[in-house]
Amino acid sequence: MTLGAWWFDTSRPSSPAWALTALGVILTLGALHELLSIGGANGQQRNVGLAVGVAWVFVMMLGGASQATNYELFTSSNGWVEFMRGAGDVLTAGSAFAGLYLASQLRHGPGKSVVQLSRSLWFCVPYAAGLSCLLTLLLSGRLELVIGVVLVAKSSDIGAYFAGRSFGKRKLAPSISPGKTVEGLVGGLVLPMVVAAFTLPGVVLTVSEGVQVNLSGGPWGAALHGLIIGAVTVVSDLSESLVKRSCAVKDSGTLFGESGGFLDLADSLLLVAPLVLAYTAVVS
Repeated sequence: MTLGAWWFDTSRPSSPAWALTALGVILTLGALHELLSIGGANGQQRNVGLAVGVAWVFVMMLGGASQATNYELFTSSNGWVEFMRGAGDVLTAGSAFAGLYLASQLRHGPGKSVVQLSRSLWFCVPYAAGLSCLLTLLLSGRLELVIGVVLVAKSSDIGAYFAGRSFGKRKLAPSISPGKTVEGLVGGLVLPMVVAAFTLPGVVLTVSEGVQVNLSGGPWGAALHGLIIGAVTVVSDLSESLVKRSCAVKDSGTLFGESGGFLDLADSLLLVAPLVLAYTAVVS
């Protein structure tokens, strides 16, 4: 399904990436629902959380559309454009804060405080809805950047898995994720560098006032970005594992069989997505 959506969007380069955006909306709201469920939120909390999540995703999508040059609705009102961009910046900061705050709890390990956190709407909504930062990038015309970042982040998972399985001996964080090893960490940093060197050179980071900003530095600069994305991916993955371990669940869901649920599928992107969007804003 994802490949089909990618083919559909890349075959229409002058149009917004609606197919991948639709999948992103489903992934974001599915991850939010699972997070609220495993945290033990009651029915009313889940309903409120999902309602706020829908509004959050909608604002982020509008923020992305407002940056595209082919939307007459937005180009006709500068005040509206600035408002949507400002709202998107605030929500992006909220998602980045939620992800970093959870990462700061890694040093304490699993515990009741993380369980309470995972059923709190102030945390759950911005944390899971951080995935919608990718929707902003998609609708603003940066499809290649999104594809590249997702490939690099997922390659970190793949590199960590195979390196850990082949050479893993020393545990990385046994109380949080017993299967992760130091050797796997190395693989989770090296492979993203290689993938980034092929997928990220020259991609469009942002377009500001008609000036296009591309990722500079060639393959070596892209590899450095891949290393950073790989490191953030490892932290993001461990953070999601911290929630599951604290809530005493193996997977967030069963929809994808052994791969788990929506939250498991998105774990490597929960922190990467808002930080990437924030980065593109900084370099503009």
